[in-house]
Amino acid sequence: MPFVTTLDRDWEFRRCDAAAPETAWARVDLPHSPFVADLDGRDHWSGLCEYRRQLQVPRAVQHERQVLHVGAAMHTATVSLDGRELACHEGGYLPFEVDLTDALADGAAHSLVLRLDNRDNADVPPGKPYAELDFCWYGGLYRGVELRTLPALHITEAISAGEIGGGGVFFRALAADAASATVSAKVHVHNADASARRFRVQVELLRDGQIVSSVLSGQRELAPGAAMHFEQELELTKPALWSPATPALHEAVVLIVEGESVVDDRRLRYGVRRFGFSRSGGFTVNGERLRLRGTNRHQEFPRVGYAMPRAAQWRDARRIKEAGFDYVRLSHYPQSPDFMDACDALGIVVMNAIPGWQFCGGEKFQDACVENARQLVRRDRNHACVALWELSLNETPMSEAFMARLHAAGHEEYPGDQMSTCGWIDRFDVFIHSRQHGQIHTWKNGDKALVIAEYGDWEFYAANEGFDQTTGAGVLAAWANSRHFRGEGERALRQQAQNHTVALDDTLASPAVLDGQWTVFDYARGYHPLRAACGTMDIFRLPKFSYHFYRSQRDAAECGAGWSGGAMVFVATHWTPASDPRVVVFANCEEVELSLNGRVVARKKPDVTWQTQHLPHPPFVFDLPRFEPGELVAVGYVGGAEVARHAVRTPEVPARFETVIDTLDVAPAAGESDVVAVHARIVDAHGTLCVTAEDEVTFTLTGGAEIVGPATVRAEAGIASIVVRVPAGVTGWHVSVCAADL
Repeated sequence: MPFVTTLDRDWEFRRCDAAAPETAWARVDLPHSPFVADLDGRDHWSGLCEYRRQLQVPRAVQHERQVLHVGAAMHTATVSLDGRELACHEGGYLPFEVDLTDALADGAAHSLVLRLDNRDNADVPPGKPYAELDFCWYGGLYRGVELRTLPALHITEAISAGEIGGGGVFFRALAADAASATVSAKVHVHNADASARRFRVQVELLRDGQIVSSVLSGQRELAPGAAMHFEQELELTKPALWSPATPALHEAVVLIVEGESVVDDRRLRYGVRRFGFSRSGGFTVNGERLRLRGTNRHQEFPRVGYAMPRAAQWRDARRIKEAGFDYVRLSHYPQSPDFMDACDALGIVVMNAIPGWQFCGGEKFQDACVENARQLVRRDRNHACVALWELSLNETPMSEAFMARLHAAGHEEYPGDQMSTCGWIDRFDVFIHSRQHGQIHTWKNGDKALVIAEYGDWEFYAANEGFDQTTGAGVLAAWANSRHFRGEGERALRQQAQNHTVALDDTLASPAVLDGQWTVFDYARGYHPLRAACGTMDIFRLPKFSYHFYRSQRDAAECGAGWSGGAMVFVATHWTPASDPRVVVFANCEEVELSLNGRVVARKKPDVTWQTQHLPHPPFVFDLPRFEPGELVAVGYVGGAEVARHAVRTPEVPARFETVIDTLDVAPAAGESDVVAVHARIVDAHGTLCVTAEDEVTFTLTGGAEIVGPATVRAEAGIASIVVRVPAGVTGWHVSVCAADL
């Protein structure tokens, strides 16, 4: 059976800058970024860097394989052992493997070095120069590294096997409904032994620890050095099906049985489900039509870039679900397998994507894109959450031949009717189109489905005609767009929420089957001096008013394991003298009653207008005669009973801090590091956030955790935020905060 040695600790790192080629080695753990990122992408470091560590295994059993598995390295990696180059890999988003069997056979200690290059390279997707890019690619060994010890007779790894439509383990639901399901299990077995081996392949699906279906192949003989696929079908009766509302997962177990012994196995979580896409039938899950609200996500985190450990990835997925979204587009590149696992568990439908944005290079670049498409499908094909495969370069002119290759690669790698390619040019299974491009109501191509890739941002930001990214020509009035920081105040946050209200209502009136607003989080980028403030949450994952608007679009009865939903009400004001006396309340309730200082202003149903008529839950609008300091309280009712309540008080003089370690109760597993945001909220004597406070706040840590980036930061809208890295094994760390006047 495979033995996996995690190699995330005890690395040494150095940057190989031309100006300082002898940079000292520093001890680091993975995931790791080669630089501390600023929040806007201005200090993005590019260059060569190296990671090294000692690697030693006991003398191997004859014909065992020792394979180095690298989760991702940005973006060109050279792997050496004891100074001898063994492999070079290009591509910064997908895993790769290097066979170290012969090099480690003596059982001695060896020096493993990975040399990485994240400089501009037009041949490596996304290819576009960083200074012209609308996101950041960061750098380093930003996912995990493992040494996998494989028995001579073993199940292969899907990507490194290089088998079209095969390799590793591949599950597909051939049929699925409430009564029964049929699942295909395809397994690729390799014999690295010097003699032939006779064996069988057993596949089991378990639910809550109980086997619900199993199949055992006949005995086969495999010659030395040969490999073969086994494809079998499992039948399930009254299956637990995966869906966004009930994301049922099975434990899938694949065993190689030789005689009475299990010589290798693979275990994964698999959801039985079937997706459908058509204009007439919409988007279906197991035959049920769903109209999901969605978003777009970049995988970065402040200060650490892409170097987000497992727990941080799961928190992002939970934030997306709790924001009212059941679908996410992974813009614009393959994202962490940990995030994919979280989407499987929480019931978030995914549009997967190859790396690409407004750039198409030459032959080598295009070949790399096709290979990325193949490898992406091989890596993620067993994830229940993936419904769409964006095997296309976003907002990029492409030749007919190139698009045909990308589309064909998807269907070759995932045969059958559950592969749905998509792209922004209508040459794929599903057409994805952004609201700003103007055809969400008019486009039609037979019964082909339309998905709105992006809405709520660009159509309010710039003109399609006449926009110049370099000069900024064509940008619309700043006050009216959707790009607003929390610190810009109530009027700006209301404008962003209003834009999203209008845009979502419009998308729901279109024939689209899914939609994704842009974006869930603010993000740094290469081409602009400021980060994009179009998120429903800021870069530190603090909500804006638009976050609560989207929360209100989920029905009050909806909630699930691992995330919070249910009835909600939110008063979208800071209630200061600068506040608009027209108060907007977001709620998923039948009625809302608003009170000011204990006096009822009104109790009413939602305001349905031509701009909100298609929303599941239009906002509630209350007109007050004037501002009066004190407390606004909104109470939500369903069936005449109170189900939710939210209060907003006029802030008084800052009095103290409230410190929040934003873990969302998601903890790292044993042996894992963590990265988490810590917030210092400046509040008055009543605990009300002082939204105009901009104090400089200094954070101090004890107990083994470390601050990434500056320890002294200025508060924005009353909240100062830092990022803390918690090494594996560190518990019980503490944070303290101080400011000159508090």
